Amino acid sequence: MVEVYRNHPTFLALRDPDRFKGRCGVCEFRRVCGGSRARAYALSGDFLETDPDCAYVPKAGAVVVEPA
Repeated sequence: MVEVYRNHPTFLALRDPDRFKGRCGVCEFRRVCGGSRARAYALSGDFLETDPDCAYVPKAGAVVVEPA
């Protein structure tokens, strides 16, 4: 059980905020907050996408690439 948590690609991605996409990917609080990975998955099908319920806009100058 511990082996799956430590080494499965999904869990590795969830623990790496540098892999987040969209606003979450450039947000200066991504290491503290991380957004809701469950909401991101429910609405986009990708757990690394932006948390759709987050109203925060990252600092000016951050380049955000939203999904098409």
